[in-house]
Amino acid sequence: MKRIITLLVALVMICAAGFAEGICTALQAAESAETVSVGLKATSGDKKVKLSWNAAEGASSYTVYWKRSSSNAWKKLGTTKRTVVNVTDLINGRSYDFKIAFGKSETAKVTITPSDKKTVTAYAADPEKPEAPKIETAAEAVANMDIGYNIGNSFDSMGGHLPKTATPAQHETAWGNPQISKSLVDSIAKQGFKAVRLPVTWGFNADEKGNIRKEWLDRVQEVVDLILDADMYCVINVHHDTGTDGWIHVSKDSFESAKDRFGTIWTQIAERFKDYGEKLIFECMNETLNDSNDWGATDKTSAEYITKYQQIFVDNVRKTGGNNAERNLVVSTYAASSSSAVVNAFVLPKDSAKDHLIMEVHNYDPAGFVRTEAGWTTLRDTWGTSQDKKDVENLMNTLAKKGEDLGVPVIIGEFGSMNKGNESDRVAHAAYNVKTAAEKGIVIFWWDNGCDNAQYTEPFALFDRYSAKVTHPDIVEALINNAK
Repeated sequence: MKRIITLLVALVMICAAGFAEGICTALQAAESAETVSVGLKATSGDKKVKLSWNAAEGASSYTVYWKRSSSNAWKKLGTTKRTVVNVTDLINGRSYDFKIAFGKSETAKVTITPSDKKTVTAYAADPEKPEAPKIETAAEAVANMDIGYNIGNSFDSMGGHLPKTATPAQHETAWGNPQISKSLVDSIAKQGFKAVRLPVTWGFNADEKGNIRKEWLDRVQEVVDLILDADMYCVINVHHDTGTDGWIHVSKDSFESAKDRFGTIWTQIAERFKDYGEKLIFECMNETLNDSNDWGATDKTSAEYITKYQQIFVDNVRKTGGNNAERNLVVSTYAASSSSAVVNAFVLPKDSAKDHLIMEVHNYDPAGFVRTEAGWTTLRDTWGTSQDKKDVENLMNTLAKKGEDLGVPVIIGEFGSMNKGNESDRVAHAAYNVKTAAEKGIVIFWWDNGCDNAQYTEPFALFDRYSAKVTHPDIVEALINNAK
């Protein structure tokens, strides 16, 4: 049931839906509205906010709008003749935005977080003196994530077999999963996950110059909104455009042919989301390989060109302005490898924003335990030897040291183990990795590709995509409880 937000003053008009649903129908303020200052301020309290402003010349009434700071959709709260409004039944620790509209004018937004610990007063920006966006640092964001989850094999599906007229829904379901639902997103949030990584493949829905189909970007935005509305961080990326079958490789020839298309794609993504709050994070690329598809390359050329792509990503996002000027951005090692050699060779791109980059690796070790097929090693169903634990500790120490040297936080953007009917060992593996990572300030994202049948390839799923129910509660509990 939705939280009810009420005005504790006499309102001239409130939408009828407000009484039934607790909020009125979402409305965007008129695009032509002039932004003016009437001294709007907000004072926080325990599950409430007091809004007050100065009377505006010629205004007979004022309309109050609100939204979660993580959302892009303004909602109409009600209309009043007063210049003081109390908004109640809010959630402590959650950030909210408010603004006031009157006639053809509106105020800049004011952002405030209710708290039972302390009282804070915030002010709307003066349009004559616009303030630079204030986004939490990368370190603050990672510290707030705790534990993350991937909704994989949906938007990242590779629809090369589909006709050019294929719909976004056909691309989203091309690898056998249903479309991502609100019930699935809400179920992930309910379990205690604080962040969702949403892998997206763009090339099959963009032309040769990188112009993205509006319908595809619209659908991605729908799911981004679902994740943010569930009060989780959302990370979107360029996914299977890289990898063994992708059009992006870290080599001179590939870079020259792909750089403009890559840059155009990121400019469009950034423009679409530039007004979104700090809980939306952009990730440059997924596991990016050289022309030899070498998963452990540390050569100079591979390192040089992955940095070149990442520099285009950072520069193009920052140029779009808005919250993108300081949005937290994720850049990964070559192939997102967590091998010590690759990690130690990693360098950061330059960034005009300070403290807003995050380093990412992926980890599926030990391969013989994690995977159902691994011809280069011996398969096993068990995990938990002293060497297993030592390997985890060494990995986290390596990542923490590199992050400290670079001055950036670290995430493990993909992690997991496949279902071999060995639940207790999978639980132990998940618990020890997450706990050891958390002690170093590293956040882990479980990889879920929607498959949970041990008879098929790569059964990673912990949720049923159709019912949105948890299928491996002990593993989910191990992830959540050990991340704190």
